[in-house]
Amino acid sequence: MTQRRPARSALGLLLSGLLLAACGDGDVPGSGLAPSEEPLGTREAAMCSGLSVTSLTLDGISTYEGELAGAGTYAVSTFANAVSLEFSVDGQTPSSIERPGASGTWSYSRTGVACGPRTFEVRAYPMIVASDGTKAVCRESYKSVIRTVTEPCPTTASVSCNRISTATVRCTGTGSGGSGSYTPSWRTSVYSYYDQMEFSWPSYLDMWTVDMSCGAVSATATAYDVLRLDFKVTGSNGVTSNTVSSPNYKCAPMYY
Repeated sequence: MTQRRPARSALGLLLSGLLLAACGDGDVPGSGLAPSEEPLGTREAAMCSGLSVTSLTLDGISTYEGELAGAGTYAVSTFANAVSLEFSVDGQTPSSIERPGASGTWSYSRTGVACGPRTFEVRAYPMIVASDGTKAVCRESYKSVIRTVTEPCPTTASVSCNRISTATVRCTGTGSGGSGSYTPSWRTSVYSYYDQMEFSWPSYLDMWTVDMSCGAVSATATAYDVLRLDFKVTGSNGVTSNTVSSPNYKCAPMYY
């Protein structure tokens, strides 16, 4: 009796099944990853599922001479064990720091911040730091605090003077920068030839232009007083400018 062999197609299917079984579920050709492995993004998404920042505070923020500084606290949900904090001023050039622990404090400072109103933002992202040092920042879930902080801009004063007659010096002051209207003030100083000392006194408040008596003397005169006017302005924000001075004017000796 002639024995019938299995059909080639059935044998091929059987061998193929054995080969697949020997290789497990099979690697993905060319990927270098076994099926049990997941891309980092997928693992991170799974690790971050359900995590959140439960509290973020900004307890204080201020600017002084171009330095902005702030501080606060944070807390993250169960299974998160760290936080990533991101800071920005007017939405520009964010910087970040990391803090370990499910809760804690943070602080931040930055120099070179322009005067005037600035918008400060702190964002907190929950993190997981594994025992091997691997970190996952959960950027899909964050909490943010935004605050406007202002440092008054400085007010700048300037003064210009000229002799309008042989007996009178006229000075005009101006202010710029800062905010709002300005209040001008002058201080007059005279160095007396006869007393060999300087006399100074505040004068001419709320005036932008002042005329001072100063009798002209010849270039070769050896007996003369010296007149100088100092000027400054105060902005409506309460910031007082630098003090600027007129040139020194030689005047015929004055008697007091």
